[in-house]
Amino acid sequence: MSKIRRKAETTAMEVVVWAGELLMESGAEIYRIEDTMKIIAKRLGIQNFETYVVNQGIITSGLDADDNHLGKTYTTKDVSIHMGKLEAVNALSRQIVNGDVTDLREISQRLQEIENYPKQSVSLTLFAYFFGAGGFSMALGSSWADALASALTGLILGYVFHLISHRVHAGFIHTIIGSAVITFSASLLLRFGFGQNLGPIVLGALMILIPGAFFVNSIREFSQNNYSTGLTLLMSALLSCISLSVGVVSILEILPFVEQMGSAFTSTLNSPLELIIRTATAAIGTMAFAILYQVPRKYLLHIGILGGLSWLIYLLIVEGFQLDAVAVFVSSLIVAFCSRLLAVHKKCPMTIFLSTSIFPLIPGLSFYRAVYFILVGSNEIALEHMRTSFVTAFTIAIAIGLIQLLSVHIFRFRRQKTS
Repeated sequence: MSKIRRKAETTAMEVVVWAGELLMESGAEIYRIEDTMKIIAKRLGIQNFETYVVNQGIITSGLDADDNHLGKTYTTKDVSIHMGKLEAVNALSRQIVNGDVTDLREISQRLQEIENYPKQSVSLTLFAYFFGAGGFSMALGSSWADALASALTGLILGYVFHLISHRVHAGFIHTIIGSAVITFSASLLLRFGFGQNLGPIVLGALMILIPGAFFVNSIREFSQNNYSTGLTLLMSALLSCISLSVGVVSILEILPFVEQMGSAFTSTLNSPLELIIRTATAAIGTMAFAILYQVPRKYLLHIGILGGLSWLIYLLIVEGFQLDAVAVFVSSLIVAFCSRLLAVHKKCPMTIFLSTSIFPLIPGLSFYRAVYFILVGSNEIALEHMRTSFVTAFTIAIAIGLIQLLSVHIFRFRRQKTS
């Protein structure tokens, strides 16, 4: 469906499907896409509206004022997470429901503007790669030297992605190239005296590519009976982790001066100052990650604070009680609750805060490690990381589900009390 044709189409169903398409391509959850389409359809006079949304597909039906059947199907493009577009569609849907925007031609024009949002500058993207890799490497417990090397590795990765983004469209090939670039760059930097340990350098940069959000979202979709989408997301996460591991292992096999990373990288807190530093760098890494997700800048500080808070709570519980699952659950619960409060206060989707600020906790790193250690033959370590990744994903999903359920009852109670 071309943009020229879209400008000429101003039917209500076209508007509804277009809004759903933009949400899907921006990384919105299935329930959000369906709910948004339903409330817009109702406001625009489409009766008996029904929609079925699956991964990269939208099917709709309904009746107009004269009982004529309206139906439309659409296959979306690949998902490229863009929180700015997601927020813009959400804001437009609010205006449509409130009656502030009613003309179909105006709505179409607004959707066209959202679709054509300009991409962020190359310099800002490279800035995000640099501080994202360095920040998360430091948050994981690496040294300053390793964090700097990881930041430089992230910068190289960002530049390579900028060069190949228009030439490589297959996601798994893109991921293999990215992990290979990270491992090669980190190995060379280490060879020439930048950094001390390969593991923390590589892992910090790989955090940018880790598909943890897809893994957690797949569990969330399963919990809402969206099995098709959940399975697709889970397979996407698995394929991404395999691609990451293939890229890493291939480079380590090719380079004669680098040893395989045959043991898990772990660290402990040695002082309150280290706790503060790791919390602050987690916040920096989270904000950088949010920039790559193209979150509106006005939310970056809130996201950074939430990201640092989630990591602080996690570290305190793990260090104090050695209860990893409890640490993840409590951190996720608090961050989900704060994200819900901010979403209500800012009148924007909860996803903007939640999907980014919870990034330090997501199990993608454990999932990647599991696949990697299987490939290098360390099956015992691999099984431990696989167990950790599944427990973490389910724990985060349960915490988010509880907050969403609680918020529904709270706001329902408030409406009843007000009425």
